[in-house]
Amino acid sequence: MSYRRSRKSETLSSRAISGAIVAGLLASVSFGGMLAATGHLEAVATVYGLEGHDWLLVIIHGLLGAVVFVAGLTHVANHRYAPVPLTAALRSPFLGGCLGVAYGTVCWLAIVAYGLPLWMGATGGHLPLPYQHGPSLLAFIGYGTVLGAWYPLVRTAIDD
Repeated sequence: MSYRRSRKSETLSSRAISGAIVAGLLASVSFGGMLAATGHLEAVATVYGLEGHDWLLVIIHGLLGAVVFVAGLTHVANHRYAPVPLTAALRSPFLGGCLGVAYGTVCWLAIVAYGLPLWMGATGGHLPLPYQHGPSLLAFIGYGTVLGAWYPLVRTAIDD
């Protein structure tokens, strides 16, 4: 595997954050749409006890997740000996989408499979650990794919 030696370390610029917000909005809408199509959108607000605020919570969480994804990708891609596929993911929708699939899967594992049962146990509910919920896995993978594929496109459009 080839590596790239960076000349300088890039910080998260306002253009990168703007790209993360736009790509995060698109990914959040796709995530909410997949949950709505499977009839699980209301579960997002139910976790917080805020019925009726489903879309607002999905968008807020989606934007936060997008900023974390972009910050992590930028940090790793600008490392001194970063693998070329990681540095190219900042410009390639395909490679970004592949990393997005991995990001969505890790988010599902952390949030739904393990985080949600622990949260429910702390608030008096009960879910098996790990909690295996197929529709949310598909929604998270879709979220990551859209986020990872659209971020390089939006970033390129903002840079031009």
